[in-house]
Formats: sequence, structure tokens, C-alpha cells
Amino acid sequence: MSTPESIPQHDHLQPIGMTSSGQPIYPWPVTPPPVPQAPIKAHPWGAYIGVGCLGVLALAVVGTVIVAVVIGLSIALVVLAVAVVALTICVLVLCSMWRDYRREGKP
Repeated sequence: MSTPESIPQHDHLQPIGMTSSGQPIYPWPVTPPPVPQAPIKAHPWGAYIGVGCLGVLALAVVGTVIVAVVIGLSIALVVLAVAVVALTICVLVLCSMWRDYRREGKP
């Protein structure tokens, strides 16, 4: 008995039955799903270390600039406070002098 070419040959599977035309019925072949292979990835450790060092250096520079700006602002605020106190004292003294001047000029 010759088999047509369209019928697959399953040498390792036993037929589970026959069709009405006499062809064997094979079970569906069960194959395990393929295991995905993770690609090997080379990590450029030198680049990571270099970028980390540059990040630390940039953070130090930015931190220094921020500290300098904060110190400058605090000095400016102290100078402004001293100027406001001096101006207040000056205005009070001038008001007092003006009051005395107006009293002395009256008959």
C-alpha cells in the first residue's frame, strides 16, 4: 500500500484510529514551547564608572554654586536689615529735630 505525499509520515507516533477512507489518524504532536534564549549583553563598566564620576563632580559643582548663592543672599539680607534699621533711626531723629525746630520758632 503506497501513501500519498500529502499525508505526513509519523514514525514516532502511533495512530489512534483510522478514517473512513483507511488513512491513519495521528494525535496532535505535543512539543514543549521553545525556551527563549537571553542574549548575552556586554556591559561597558568603564563608561558607567566614568559617567558616575562625572555626575558626582557635577553635583559637587552645582552644590558649591548653590551654597555660594545662598551665602551671598544671606549677606545681602543682613546688609538690607542694617540699612532699614539705620534709615528708621535717621527718620526718627529727623522727625524729632523737625518737631523741636517748629516749637522753637513759635512765639
